[in-house]
Amino acid sequence: MRISRKAGLLISAAACGALALGTAGEAIASMGDAPRGSEVTRAHRAPLPNTDALKDQVKNLDDIAGVLKPVTDLINDVLAAADGGKLPADLLSTHTTAIRNAISAAQQASAATPSTPSVSQPDNGSRSGTGKAAADLRADSLTGLQAKADALLNAISAGDPATITSAAANSVTALVNVIVSITLGGLPAPDLPGLPTLPRLPGGIT
Repeated sequence: MRISRKAGLLISAAACGALALGTAGEAIASMGDAPRGSEVTRAHRAPLPNTDALKDQVKNLDDIAGVLKPVTDLINDVLAAADGGKLPADLLSTHTTAIRNAISAAQQASAATPSTPSVSQPDNGSRSGTGKAAADLRADSLTGLQAKADALLNAISAGDPATITSAAANSVTALVNVIVSITLGGLPAPDLPGLPTLPRLPGGIT
C-alpha cells in the first residue's frame, strides 16, 4: 500500500516525537529513581561539630550587650539632658523598666550556669585573689550594677546635678565590673599582639 508524501512526513514526525518523548521519559524516570538524601546532603545538614564552648562564649557576649545598652542609653540621655541631667517622668520610667528587665534576664541566665568550687586565682598583681568562681563574680557584678543603676535613677528623680554625675560615673564602673567578670570568666583569651596577658577566673570557659 502506497501512502502520500505528506502522510509519510507526518508519520515520520510522529515517530520522532514518540522516540524523543520516550527518551525524555526515561531520563525523568531515572531522575525520580535517584536516591535522595545522599551522604553529601546529609553531611551538609549536620550541625557544626564541637561548638558547645563557642555557643557559650557567644551567649556571654549577648549577656554583656544585653545589660550594657539599657544602662548606657540612660547615661547618654542624662548627659544630653539640658536641664542638669533631669529627664521626663515617662522617659525615666522607660529606662527603669528596660534596665531592670535586662539585669533580671542576665541574672536568671547566670543562675542557670553551674558554678565550680572556689579556687584562688592570681592575677597580674594589681588585685589580691578573691577565691570566687566566675559565675559567683558575675552574679555579684549584676547585683552591683542594679544597685548603681537604681542610685542613678533616684538621683535623676531628685534632680541634684552633682549627685547625678557621681551616680552616672558609678554606673559606668559597675558596667565595667560586669564586662570584666564575663570577659575573664567566659570568653577566650585575646590574641591581639601587644595586649598583656589577662588572668582567667576559676569556673570560666577555656
